[in-house]
Amino acid sequence: MFIGQYSHNLDEKNRIIIPSKFRAKLGANAIITYGYEQCLTIYTEKAWEHLQEKLLALSDNKAKHRKHVRILAGSACECSCDSQGRVILPANLIAASNIKKEIVIVGNLDHIEIWAKERWQAYYADAQANFDELAENLLD
Repeated sequence: MFIGQYSHNLDEKNRIIIPSKFRAKLGANAIITYGYEQCLTIYTEKAWEHLQEKLLALSDNKAKHRKHVRILAGSACECSCDSQGRVILPANLIAASNIKKEIVIVGNLDHIEIWAKERWQAYYADAQANFDELAENLLD
């Protein structure tokens, strides 16, 4: 399980440090792809396989299903941590998520999210301001 949030910087070679608490849980190979709300998502191989099963179950007859699968699968690539715990972010994903330098790495239970710091702060402030209302509508 991935929990917590960590601030880091993107270096000049488009690398980020994955928090040590997350590295062992990621395993040797992981998948990084475009995520929701303009973040990037890193999945373990197992979580990616689970997501693939759901994506394969979608109907090819619906344009919105095809579009969703193409964005996720088309922007996905394998990644692994180097000896210093860094992962290279592909340039297309950096651009898509509007990452400049400062990032926030967020644990989201079965996957990791990478956010541009400003985008995360705005998202988090909004979600926190509406937290009670969100919980009331979700948890019964």
